[in-house]
Amino acid sequence: MTRRTPDEELAYVRSGIGSDLDTMLVFNLLRTHSQIKPFLEAGLGGDSLTGAQLNALLVLRAAEPNGMLMSEIGRKLVVTRSNVTGLVDRLERRGLVVRADHADRRATVVRLTREGAGLLESTVPAHARMLAGLTACLTDRQKQTLIRLLTTLRRGLRRRGKEDA
Repeated sequence: MTRRTPDEELAYVRSGIGSDLDTMLVFNLLRTHSQIKPFLEAGLGGDSLTGAQLNALLVLRAAEPNGMLMSEIGRKLVVTRSNVTGLVDRLERRGLVVRADHADRRATVVRLTREGAGLLESTVPAHARMLAGLTACLTDRQKQTLIRLLTTLRRGLRRRGKEDA
């Protein structure tokens, strides 16, 4: 496959989908996601973790020692209640998290187990190196700009979702 310069890549995209900036932006976001996803999945395969499971464990590690309500896990990960339940079920079966009672009996707290913390300690450094390799083509300044822009886009989408609800 021939490598294209950024200008050639833009021309290639325009030839396939047109020159509308909004269309090109969303197309590039989706295309980038599809190219990153296999690396993310392969990078976690040795620990038999999915990206969602790793993110849940990281969120729970940040909430130690008190743990976190399942509803809060859902908000942090931006997933539905049923997705959180299934995710926690799978992590609990592996002994990586434990559910605990809460003063409000309608709520459940989830805590990271010693095994879960150990798995994070062994997984996160290699995962971080893999992510650094994926983004090595960007300068720190470009990474910061991209983070800021994507954060702005997500906030706008959340506001729009609330308006449409």
